[in-house]
Amino acid sequence: MPTDDLLAVVGRADELYKHRSQAESVRESIMVLSGARGGSDRYEVQWRLARAFFFLGQQASSRQSARQFHAAGIGAGERAVALNSERVEGHFWVGVNLALFAVSGGGLRALRAQRFARIELKRAVSISDKYHDAGPLRVLARLEHKSPRLLGGSLKRSRELFDRALAIAPCNSVTLLYAAELALDAKERERATSLLQRILESSIDPDWEFENIRDRELARQMLARLPSKVL
Repeated sequence: MPTDDLLAVVGRADELYKHRSQAESVRESIMVLSGARGGSDRYEVQWRLARAFFFLGQQASSRQSARQFHAAGIGAGERAVALNSERVEGHFWVGVNLALFAVSGGGLRALRAQRFARIELKRAVSISDKYHDAGPLRVLARLEHKSPRLLGGSLKRSRELFDRALAIAPCNSVTLLYAAELALDAKERERATSLLQRILESSIDPDWEFENIRDRELARQMLARLPSKVL
């Protein structure tokens, strides 16, 4: 694929992904990327496919469809890593899809996916912990939080990773929300309240508009469910 054609394809896909509040836009981005001539051999195409499949899996209405999207995202992410293992995007998006694939089902395949998610995300951290508003740290922290202790989970390590992520991107609503959920599980009510309030007080980031609006509503719901402080 000539460079000009590649730039046009990924530019169109990125523009469609910006409008991800409408799932059809993300589906169209997949069609654009999948239809690119020679796209299977292009790193820029494959990691963007992994990102798009992640999003559709995250928004899926059933576990079965979520697993199908994340499986497709794993495939695209693995192809990206095979094409260029020195860049962060492939490792990050395959790691995210592996983590969510593990969450969407059980059994040995889920355990295997979780193990490889950790490997890919740690590799992403080592390349660029700042990528995607500290995305590798955020997702790795989430894995540490949600994994049973018998499978290597740790609330302490999760807190440390969230703190690192928030030092890099202090207003990222996804990180703040996940960190608040961890604080609630750790019985740190005041910290959880503070983190949720930060989501409500932060301005909308144009690059994260979908997530910011979604997370503001989730933060309001979580705050409303918190018991009143006993004086």
